[in-house]
Amino acid sequence: MGKKPTKPASPKPAPVGVRSGAPRPGAAKPATPPKPKRKATWPYVLVMLGAWGVIFGGLFFSHFLSSLPDVRNLMISGPSQDVTILDDRGRLIARRGLTQGAMVRAQDLPDYVPNAFIAIEDRRFRSHMGIDPIGLTRAAVQNMINGHVVQGGSTLTQQLAKNLFLSPSRTFDRKIQEAMLALYLESRYSKDQILTLYLNRVYFGAGVFGIEAASEKFFGKHANELSLTEAAMVAGSVKAPARYNPLSDMDAGLQRARVVLAAMQDAGFIDANTRSLAEATRPRIVRLNGTPGSGFFADWIMAHLNDYVGATTEPLMVETSFDLDAQTMAEHAIAEGLAAEGQKFNASQAALVAMTPDGAVRAMVGGKDYGGSGFNRATDAERQPGSAFKPFVYLTALEHGHNIDETVNDGAVDIHGWKPTDFEGHFQGQMPLIQAFAESSNSVAAQLTAEVGPREVVRTARRLGIVSPLSAVFSLALGTSGVTPLELTGAYAAFANGGNGVQPFGVVLIKTRSGRILYEHRPPTTGAVMSANNNMQMTRLMTEVTATGTGKAARLEDRPTAGKTGTTQDFHDAWFVGFTADLVCGVWVGNDNNAPMVKATGGTLPAHLFHAFMTSAEQGLPVRPLAGNALVADAGQPADQTAPGQPTPVSAQEEDKPRPDTFKRLLDGLFGGT
Repeated sequence: MGKKPTKPASPKPAPVGVRSGAPRPGAAKPATPPKPKRKATWPYVLVMLGAWGVIFGGLFFSHFLSSLPDVRNLMISGPSQDVTILDDRGRLIARRGLTQGAMVRAQDLPDYVPNAFIAIEDRRFRSHMGIDPIGLTRAAVQNMINGHVVQGGSTLTQQLAKNLFLSPSRTFDRKIQEAMLALYLESRYSKDQILTLYLNRVYFGAGVFGIEAASEKFFGKHANELSLTEAAMVAGSVKAPARYNPLSDMDAGLQRARVVLAAMQDAGFIDANTRSLAEATRPRIVRLNGTPGSGFFADWIMAHLNDYVGATTEPLMVETSFDLDAQTMAEHAIAEGLAAEGQKFNASQAALVAMTPDGAVRAMVGGKDYGGSGFNRATDAERQPGSAFKPFVYLTALEHGHNIDETVNDGAVDIHGWKPTDFEGHFQGQMPLIQAFAESSNSVAAQLTAEVGPREVVRTARRLGIVSPLSAVFSLALGTSGVTPLELTGAYAAFANGGNGVQPFGVVLIKTRSGRILYEHRPPTTGAVMSANNNMQMTRLMTEVTATGTGKAARLEDRPTAGKTGTTQDFHDAWFVGFTADLVCGVWVGNDNNAPMVKATGGTLPAHLFHAFMTSAEQGLPVRPLAGNALVADAGQPADQTAPGQPTPVSAQEEDKPRPDTFKRLLDGLFGGT
């Protein structure tokens, strides 16, 4: 019998709560079909951004690169100038060279010479590519911490680029050009070649560029003969050449050299024992001048020579306005005066500038001894002028309606909490304006400044040639902003010449040795900086100073003399600036460390030095009236014929005539009076 067919098994009923057709618990889930993969787009975005960045970066780079100079032939030769400086009669003042001899290769120098520059200026020079991100970051952090610039991040290559081709301006374009040119230089030259270029082009002070010239100028030897201490001094002078070069200040140069030696030890270039030996060595400085006593003027000319003719390798002849005879007289006056009275007044330094009324410099003494210190106090030292600044205050007052015969009040005044006092500690009350100027009343000068406004006084000073920063505050009336003797004397020249602005100058003609003229001085077109009437009144004011006022010691016995004294608080500075018809002369006396003198006023030692120099310089010259007095005569008015030492007469009619009270004007202006 056959088997019965087997019945298919009946499906088990689904558990309660489970839908029919749903997978049973524990049963394998059916495979989910994979989702299609989406292609990533960010790589393409990055590539596109990178491509556009390269395009715009290339355009940006080409914009600056197109204005960069050609650097292919920098190694052919170094700049070399032979400069002969002559006085107004063709006599030799000095013979200087911006660089001397052939270019010196860095690899031909002792290792410690280039290492001194690397240690103090750019410690990662051998490893960076022209710009140093680490150095830039470090400098930025230090500057932020200190709140002002204390470190720079420029590499030696960037400094070379700036020295070779770029202006000293701190614009964004210039910094970008500097960085790009640094990268370009690194791509064209080896590190030793870049270092060679740097060492032969950098400025070291005292009118010399390049390490060979500096070595010969300072130490009388070739660069490859420098000792470690000498190399440190030369490297240290790059930061501030006028201050740290050995001829300017030997002690400051040695102090800076110690900083360089410490940096060399930190960088591993020398050990502690070598550093100690170098610090204990004091190099011998060679002081050579073409003509004794004229070094200050020669340095001034050399510092500005490129402003006239640019860089050139041709030997040059520079004809100047300088007078060696007048310079000898000026040097003698300073030396004799300080020797006789310097100790009495505790005054160790002095400066003198003499020029014609058109601004031609005739003599320049930047200190008592150029051999001891080449720092030029006549051109570079900004010192407070004290009351020698008051002519700008009074000229401004005249331009605002005052006149020199009006009555003013020398009395106590409170200007927004400022209470100026007079030198002698007491006030004299009512007096003519001309007397207030002659006796240098601080109260009257302060009142006039408050009335016309300090900004107006600043504008007047700027118009007459003051270029140093001036603070437009009420105390400016008493000369609280620093100026140099050269610019202050140049500003007084406008009073001496009848009211025309001048720009002090020393260079008259520059030509090559073959006779080709490269530069010829032409008078500037400044024109009148004050009216003829105001120049007459200012001349009367300044003549009264030497006749009856604080400057009597400066008056020359045989000819009209005008001027103004200046003394700063606590006797830190003393001045006399004055003029005759032939010369304008400014004298400053003080101390380099700003130590107070012993009651040295502008009417004492500075006036004596002015008198001694001007008496010698005026010998043999005809007596002529001052320009302001000549203008009075030309206008048909009687010139002041009062004998020196006598007060200016005032007519009875003028005595009876009521004069405006300047103090009352001030109060009316401050508090709304009528």
